[in-house]
Amino acid sequence: MVILYLFIAGSFYLLLYKWKKNPLAGKKFHLYEISTEQFRREIRLTSTTLIIFCFTGFVIGLLNQSGVALLYFHISAYGKIYFAFSILLMILMHDTYFYWTHRLLHLPGWYEKIHFSHHLSSNPNPWTSLAFHPAEAIIQAAIFPIIILIIPIHPVAFFSFLFYMVFMNVRGHSGFQIFPFENRINKWDWWNNSSKQHDEHHQYAKGNYGLYFTFWDKLMKTGSK
Repeated sequence: MVILYLFIAGSFYLLLYKWKKNPLAGKKFHLYEISTEQFRREIRLTSTTLIIFCFTGFVIGLLNQSGVALLYFHISAYGKIYFAFSILLMILMHDTYFYWTHRLLHLPGWYEKIHFSHHLSSNPNPWTSLAFHPAEAIIQAAIFPIIILIIPIHPVAFFSFLFYMVFMNVRGHSGFQIFPFENRINKWDWWNNSSKQHDEHHQYAKGNYGLYFTFWDKLMKTGSK
């Protein structure tokens, strides 16, 4: 998990913030510099989050040893179709879990004590994506053992889900308009949560609670107008 995150977040950061020929240079949402204080806070919080996420892997290992985890190690046990479907199912399960826990963290009390530390980064960048208060990191990491306890999962499918999770999270916090937003309804990814939508969430601390998709925001009327 640590290597995966450092690779994806580091790649986004180098390409968008350090590469002089960045083709998206004019697509940054905020032109003011990211402070050293923000970077240090994000690295400190992210380090704690990664430790918690890695510990979740240890918990999954214990659950597997006890026989309650639904891990399987031969694709033939459920077939290739289920293997592919399980990745999509994990993504949908996580999107639902994230939406509702995210809304919970915006309730009075929860927000000030836990989630506010993430919103201190009003100028998001790739290193903001996992900059969570330890309590929030535990809440978000809980989805991993929950998934393993509910549906049969092959380790490769689980890694594919993790890759998608990290990529989309970093993309959402990139600070850049990576894909056009104004005409999203005509684009293939109109149902994907965009980096602009998540940037607005950081600015106003409300609405656009989804992680991957806009389904729940549309249904609950909490998305961008």
